[in-house]
Amino acid sequence: MRGRSTAVPPDAADISLIEDETVALWARPGYLVRRLHQISVAIFLDEMSDLDLTPVQFGALTIIAGRPGIEQSVLGEELGIDRVNAGDVVLRLVKNELARREVSPRDRRFKEVSLTPKGKAVLAKGLARIRRVQQRLLAPLDPAEREIFMRLLMQLINGNNDQGRAPLRLPEPAAKV
Repeated sequence: MRGRSTAVPPDAADISLIEDETVALWARPGYLVRRLHQISVAIFLDEMSDLDLTPVQFGALTIIAGRPGIEQSVLGEELGIDRVNAGDVVLRLVKNELARREVSPRDRRFKEVSLTPKGKAVLAKGLARIRRVQQRLLAPLDPAEREIFMRLLMQLINGNNDQGRAPLRLPEPAAKV
Protein backbone atom coordinates (compact mmCIF):
# COMPACT_ATOMS: atom_id res chain seq x y z
CA MET A 1 0.00 0.00 0.00
CA ARG A 2 1.32 3.38 -0.92
CA GLY A 3 1.25 6.30 1.50
CA ARG A 4 0.77 9.93 0.69
CA SER A 5 3.56 11.48 -1.27
CA THR A 6 5.96 13.52 0.80
CA ALA A 7 7.60 15.04 -2.24
CA VAL A 8 8.94 18.50 -1.67
CA PRO A 9 8.67 21.01 -4.49
CA PRO A 10 11.97 21.17 -6.32
CA ASP A 11 14.19 24.17 -6.09
CA ALA A 12 13.76 26.48 -9.08
CA ALA A 13 17.30 25.63 -10.20
CA ASP A 14 16.34 21.94 -10.40
CA ILE A 15 13.29 22.43 -12.68
CA SER A 16 15.24 21.57 -15.84
CA LEU A 17 16.33 18.27 -14.28
CA ILE A 18 12.79 17.03 -13.58
CA GLU A 19 11.94 13.86 -15.45
CA ASP A 20 10.11 11.75 -12.86
CA GLU A 21 6.38 11.76 -13.73
CA THR A 22 5.33 12.27 -10.11
CA VAL A 23 7.55 15.30 -9.69
CA ALA A 24 6.94 16.71 -13.17
CA LEU A 25 3.80 18.34 -11.80
CA TRP A 26 6.06 20.98 -10.24
CA ALA A 27 7.36 21.88 -13.70
CA ARG A 28 3.88 22.75 -15.02
CA PRO A 29 3.18 26.50 -14.95
CA GLY A 30 -0.60 25.96 -14.88
CA TYR A 31 -0.34 23.77 -11.78
CA LEU A 32 1.90 26.28 -10.05
CA VAL A 33 -0.40 29.20 -10.94
CA ARG A 34 -3.40 27.25 -9.59
CA ARG A 35 -1.55 26.46 -6.38
CA LEU A 36 -0.45 30.08 -5.98
CA HIS A 37 -4.07 31.15 -6.51
CA GLN A 38 -5.17 28.80 -3.71
CA ILE A 39 -2.58 30.31 -1.41
CA SER A 40 -3.54 33.85 -2.41
CA VAL A 41 -7.23 33.20 -1.72
CA ALA A 42 -6.41 31.61 1.65
CA ILE A 43 -4.36 34.66 2.69
CA PHE A 44 -7.10 37.00 1.45
CA LEU A 45 -9.81 35.14 3.39
CA ASP A 46 -7.65 35.07 6.52
CA GLU A 47 -7.10 38.84 6.44
CA MET A 48 -10.65 39.72 5.36
CA SER A 49 -12.66 37.00 7.17
CA ASP A 50 -14.95 39.35 9.10
CA LEU A 51 -15.83 41.30 5.95
CA ASP A 52 -17.50 38.24 4.37
CA LEU A 53 -16.16 39.01 0.88
CA THR A 54 -14.57 36.91 -1.83
CA PRO A 55 -11.58 38.27 -3.75
CA VAL A 56 -13.83 38.82 -6.79
CA GLN A 57 -16.39 40.73 -4.73
CA PHE A 58 -13.62 42.89 -3.26
CA GLY A 59 -12.33 43.54 -6.78
CA ALA A 60 -15.83 44.53 -7.83
CA LEU A 61 -16.16 46.95 -4.91
CA THR A 62 -12.80 48.47 -5.84
CA ILE A 63 -13.81 49.00 -9.47
CA ILE A 64 -17.27 50.33 -8.57
CA ALA A 65 -15.75 52.82 -6.13
CA GLY A 66 -13.53 54.20 -8.87
CA ARG A 67 -16.34 54.28 -11.43
CA PRO A 68 -19.67 54.93 -9.70
CA GLY A 69 -22.55 54.07 -12.01
CA ILE A 70 -20.47 51.59 -14.02
CA GLU A 71 -22.55 49.35 -16.23
CA GLN A 72 -22.79 45.83 -14.88
CA SER A 73 -21.53 44.34 -18.17
CA VAL A 74 -18.48 46.63 -18.16
CA LEU A 75 -17.78 45.68 -14.54
CA GLY A 76 -17.64 42.04 -15.64
CA GLU A 77 -15.22 42.89 -18.42
CA GLU A 78 -12.97 44.78 -16.03
CA LEU A 79 -13.02 41.85 -13.60
CA GLY A 80 -12.40 39.35 -16.40
CA ILE A 81 -15.60 37.39 -15.68
CA ASP A 82 -18.52 36.58 -17.94
CA ARG A 83 -21.88 38.37 -17.84
CA VAL A 84 -23.62 35.68 -15.80
CA ASN A 85 -20.93 35.67 -13.12
CA ALA A 86 -20.84 39.47 -13.11
CA GLY A 87 -24.58 39.44 -12.49
CA ASP A 88 -24.14 36.97 -9.63
CA VAL A 89 -21.39 39.07 -8.04
CA VAL A 90 -23.50 42.23 -8.25
CA LEU A 91 -26.54 40.37 -6.92
CA ARG A 92 -24.56 39.27 -3.84
CA LEU A 93 -23.28 42.80 -3.29
CA VAL A 94 -26.82 44.17 -3.57
CA LYS A 95 -28.19 41.45 -1.27
CA ASN A 96 -25.55 42.34 1.33
CA GLU A 97 -26.40 46.04 0.92
CA LEU A 98 -22.91 46.89 -0.33
CA ALA A 99 -24.04 48.07 -3.76
CA ARG A 100 -27.15 49.21 -5.56
CA ARG A 101 -28.12 48.38 -9.10
CA GLU A 102 -30.34 50.67 -11.14
CA VAL A 103 -31.54 50.77 -14.72
CA SER A 104 -29.36 53.17 -16.69
CA PRO A 105 -31.11 56.46 -17.44
CA ARG A 106 -29.08 56.65 -20.69
CA ASP A 107 -30.04 53.18 -21.96
CA ARG A 108 -32.69 51.11 -20.22
CA ARG A 109 -31.07 47.87 -21.45
CA PHE A 110 -28.16 48.40 -19.07
CA LYS A 111 -27.87 48.29 -15.30
CA GLU A 112 -25.58 50.68 -13.48
CA VAL A 113 -23.93 49.78 -10.21
CA SER A 114 -22.77 52.05 -7.40
CA LEU A 115 -21.69 51.57 -3.80
CA THR A 116 -23.93 52.12 -0.82
CA PRO A 117 -22.57 53.84 2.29
CA LYS A 118 -22.16 50.36 3.82
CA GLY A 119 -20.25 49.25 0.71
CA LYS A 120 -17.93 52.24 0.99
CA ALA A 121 -17.27 51.43 4.65
CA VAL A 122 -16.53 47.76 3.93
CA LEU A 123 -14.25 48.73 1.05
CA ALA A 124 -12.37 51.17 3.28
CA LYS A 125 -11.79 48.40 5.85
CA GLY A 126 -10.64 46.04 3.10
CA LEU A 127 -8.30 48.57 1.53
CA ALA A 128 -6.66 49.06 4.91
CA ARG A 129 -5.89 45.31 4.93
CA ILE A 130 -5.12 44.54 1.30
CA ARG A 131 -1.51 45.68 1.67
CA ARG A 132 -1.03 42.94 4.32
CA VAL A 133 -2.51 40.39 1.92
CA GLN A 134 -0.04 41.44 -0.76
CA GLN A 135 2.89 41.55 1.66
CA ARG A 136 2.13 38.07 2.98
CA LEU A 137 1.80 36.61 -0.50
CA LEU A 138 5.01 38.18 -1.77
CA ALA A 139 7.01 37.77 1.47
CA PRO A 140 9.29 35.03 0.08
CA LEU A 141 10.53 37.44 -2.61
CA ASP A 142 12.91 40.33 -2.10
CA PRO A 143 11.81 43.76 -3.42
CA ALA A 144 13.59 43.38 -6.77
CA GLU A 145 12.09 39.91 -7.27
CA ARG A 146 8.62 41.26 -6.44
CA GLU A 147 8.93 43.86 -9.17
CA ILE A 148 10.11 41.25 -11.69
CA PHE A 149 7.36 38.83 -10.64
CA MET A 150 4.64 41.45 -11.06
CA ARG A 151 6.01 42.52 -14.44
CA LEU A 152 6.11 38.89 -15.62
CA LEU A 153 2.57 38.24 -14.36
CA MET A 154 1.30 41.22 -16.33
CA GLN A 155 3.21 40.06 -19.40
CA LEU A 156 1.61 36.60 -19.17
CA ILE A 157 -1.86 38.06 -18.65
CA ASN A 158 -1.52 40.59 -21.47
CA GLY A 159 -0.06 38.01 -23.85
CA ASN A 160 -2.72 35.39 -23.14
CA ASN A 161 -5.73 37.56 -22.32
CA ASP A 162 -7.72 36.40 -25.35
CA GLN A 163 -7.39 32.77 -24.23
CA GLY A 164 -9.60 33.21 -21.15
CA ARG A 165 -13.32 32.41 -21.09
CA ALA A 166 -14.00 36.07 -20.43
CA PRO A 167 -11.13 38.29 -21.56
CA LEU A 168 -10.18 41.00 -19.15
CA ARG A 169 -10.69 44.57 -20.29
CA LEU A 170 -7.11 45.76 -20.09
CA PRO A 171 -6.45 49.34 -19.01
CA GLU A 172 -5.45 51.77 -21.70
CA PRO A 173 -1.76 52.68 -21.59
CA ALA A 174 -1.18 56.03 -19.93
CA ALA A 175 -0.60 58.86 -22.36
CA LYS A 176 2.95 60.13 -22.42
CA VAL A 177 3.20 63.81 -21.66
